[in-house]
Amino acid sequence: MRRKGSTFIQFRKRIPKDVIGKAGGVTLAIPVGDEVLHIVVGDKAAEITGSLRTRDPREAKERQAVALAYLESVWKSLREGPKRLTHKQIAALAGEAYNALVASFEDDPGSSETWKQIIQLHARALSGDHDAREKWFGPTVDQTLAKHRLTIDNDSRTALIDAVGVSLSLASVRLAQNAGGDYSPDIIVTRFPPLELSKDVKVAKPLRQGSQTITGLAEGWWREAKAAGRTVSTYEAYSRAARLLSEFVGHDDARAVTEDDIIAFKDHRLSQGVGLKTITGGDLPGIRQLYAWGMANRKVSHNPAEGVKVAKVKKKRARDPGFSDHEAVAILSHAFHHKRTGKASEHLSNAKRWLPWLCAYTGARVGEMAQLRKQDLRQEDDLWIIKITPEAGTVKDGEFREVPLHEHLVEMGFPAFVSKAKEGYLFMKVFGDTEKAQRAAWRTTKNRVTDFVREVVKDPEVQPNHGWRHRFRTEARNVGIPRDISFDITGHDSKDEGDKYGTVTNKAKAAAMAKYPRYEVKALESK
Repeated sequence: MRRKGSTFIQFRKRIPKDVIGKAGGVTLAIPVGDEVLHIVVGDKAAEITGSLRTRDPREAKERQAVALAYLESVWKSLREGPKRLTHKQIAALAGEAYNALVASFEDDPGSSETWKQIIQLHARALSGDHDAREKWFGPTVDQTLAKHRLTIDNDSRTALIDAVGVSLSLASVRLAQNAGGDYSPDIIVTRFPPLELSKDVKVAKPLRQGSQTITGLAEGWWREAKAAGRTVSTYEAYSRAARLLSEFVGHDDARAVTEDDIIAFKDHRLSQGVGLKTITGGDLPGIRQLYAWGMANRKVSHNPAEGVKVAKVKKKRARDPGFSDHEAVAILSHAFHHKRTGKASEHLSNAKRWLPWLCAYTGARVGEMAQLRKQDLRQEDDLWIIKITPEAGTVKDGEFREVPLHEHLVEMGFPAFVSKAKEGYLFMKVFGDTEKAQRAAWRTTKNRVTDFVREVVKDPEVQPNHGWRHRFRTEARNVGIPRDISFDITGHDSKDEGDKYGTVTNKAKAAAMAKYPRYEVKALESK
């Protein structure tokens, strides 16, 4: 049939009377050509209507036959009722939830303290009533079932929620270990069996031959973006967003993803407690960029993320984002007193000793300081210069800059420390010569320094390392350092066109650094 106002041919199919009462709320994924039509059946719906996405009557007839066959399989499934899972199948699905969580965060797990808090929250939910467990673990269960297109009975769901709760707790323990630098072989994952479904259980259809995968968009984009100089951190963010989207929708077919899928994915991420900054600054832009690349290269014909947005909520600031005087001195004193003990890594011990001081006197990002190499410090006349360069690793915007060393760091012996160091990275021990190995060591150093700072500054309203960037800009204003010089030192991008004329020389930056006040630590005075 044809709908008024549209040139596309439509199809209509009545819902059989014996399943009308069971169809309400069911989400349909009707194959239509190279696309998938997602429809949520209304509680009082008596028929299914949708577009066949073609004007050709012959092609419409073929697509109608496929759509009707799909709907018949849905009616059959509803008549047979939900499936009961065996104990082994429940364990296998719980294992998939474990693997999904670990895979999402193991490359960049963040702070071990965060995972310890999550472990406590999981334990509280597991010890609570069914509603508490459903609230915490239900979304993960739904995502896992959707991956295999499974409809299960209530008893199986209750057992699966409990099993997933345990597996997510174990996954959080594993990620806490990763955050602490422990990437030893995972012995927990071996406890989960592979999933084996009986023939009467419906599973997702395999990807159509020649289709474009969601995760494949990320790899295709990266092949070009890498040659154009985009950073590996951007690739990691985009590929992670693609993987999470694929896991959420339960398939990897890029052409089958709709705007409704993206909206549901966004809502799912919010329900998981993911921050708005991650969703608006990472997930959605990443997916949007990958599909834009796919359209430009004729891999896909639409961009489902194009019009999807998240309401912006201005975060209420409860304090200054920079470290206070007391916090700054406490961190630097903690670093100054740090001594390597036992079997502690020499590189990480040096990182705890020097990185807080370097960030305090440069306003640099902790990751930029963590990847300093011996060759990145040089003497130019009577100045010591630090070179922050993408050749060493990740630098935001991919641009190098040079920062004169504050005279206090010279007096404390930082150049002497560097001169005695071996060639290569000062604060990272890289196992292997691959980019992945370098990134893993880089994350470990950042995370361990973050935990080290949190030992003395526990206020969650201030970021344990980024607080130095805020404080540096504040102090620079206090002593009258010109804005363009301050920006050049910290690597901030000035929006003032006039700031882009001329060059901020190392001599000018050194003169500015001479104005920057010292951090007095008692142990230094008594030395």
